[in-house]
Amino acid sequence: MHRYPVAVFFGGPSPEHEVSVITGLQAVSALKERGHDVLPVYVSKGGRWYVGSGLDDIARFKDLAALERSATEMALAPGPGRSLRLVPLDQPIVGRKEGILVDAVLLAFHGGAGENGGVQGLCESMGVPYTGSGVMASSVGMDKVRAKVLCQAADIPVVDWVEITEEDWLGEEDARLDAVVESLGFPAIVKPVHLGSSIGIGRVTDRDELESAIEEAFRYDASVMVERCVSNLREINCSVLGTAGNRRISVLEEPVAGDGTLSFEDKYLRGSGGKGTKGGVEAGMASLDRIIPAPVSGQVTKHITDLAGRIFDALDASGVARIDFLMDDVTHDVWFNEINTIPGSLSFYLWEPTGVPFGELLEQLLELAVERFETRSRRVRTFETNLLDTRAAGGLKGKLGS
Repeated sequence: MHRYPVAVFFGGPSPEHEVSVITGLQAVSALKERGHDVLPVYVSKGGRWYVGSGLDDIARFKDLAALERSATEMALAPGPGRSLRLVPLDQPIVGRKEGILVDAVLLAFHGGAGENGGVQGLCESMGVPYTGSGVMASSVGMDKVRAKVLCQAADIPVVDWVEITEEDWLGEEDARLDAVVESLGFPAIVKPVHLGSSIGIGRVTDRDELESAIEEAFRYDASVMVERCVSNLREINCSVLGTAGNRRISVLEEPVAGDGTLSFEDKYLRGSGGKGTKGGVEAGMASLDRIIPAPVSGQVTKHITDLAGRIFDALDASGVARIDFLMDDVTHDVWFNEINTIPGSLSFYLWEPTGVPFGELLEQLLELAVERFETRSRRVRTFETNLLDTRAAGGLKGKLGS
């Protein structure tokens, strides 16, 4: 049975599937360059798990149906000690012994169950270390509304917003539109609550555009957020690495968009912009036009980095995250926009200028994952009691004493 020190999980049933493939293959390439034995694990758009030769080649993903036919579908199970077992599905259920053991998992999912805490919970139940934030922080990070609520409670400024659920919207469209217009006015930004990569996001300037943008956002999510549009907008981001209370902040970046609002195309479909590739893999988020470090004053830099650390702590994040801010370029007011607990390209483009090469960043993420796992494993996880013996003595209908 082959044993890998690390597996990279990527893909998954998410509108950000292709973005995840790019991030995952970037990570596989960088780890191999540093001498690691790495297992690429591809999760299809239908949620099936695959291993096989060639899964580290971006060209194979041009024909997903052919890739899945040539790969081996796997099932996941706890392995011995601190490990995860991947077993071919074509083996009989009884007596499965062959398979692959993995000692740690590097998560490169974007969106869906891979980033919202679902796969994080799976890894915890399987007893294997995994990179990034835990279940709670991952779940909150994928919920733009709940993240804002928690940040508000921590006295972190956020832009005014209104949340609309599909249940509230249907049959009450005019009333909901009236409420949004009265509360926020125009222009405004419409977003699906649980998606990233700027998918389903639109900037609106009148009631008709607002209605169309909300309907479009409901194609991707059952909950939509409408935000007040910041005047004189500049977007400033940074990355945070570590654990709550023990973290570092990267340099700041200013992404560049033609109309002031970054789209999916801005982030991923504009070419490498002269910034090259990682191991022959398309540059992903690194292809976005950006200014690093962001051209802001030292006072603004300190304010944003202080806010980023407070947000990372408030949400109990860990591993690497990118935190995005909105700034009024005239007043220099800053608001928390969102946190990405598995950022595109794992934010390596923000850490390389900070003095942390991509491969070293990945190694630090794996070290943090193992440290968190071992810390959690030292806690008492079972409780000795004769509850079942007492229950058996009284029968299934017997009453337990108080």
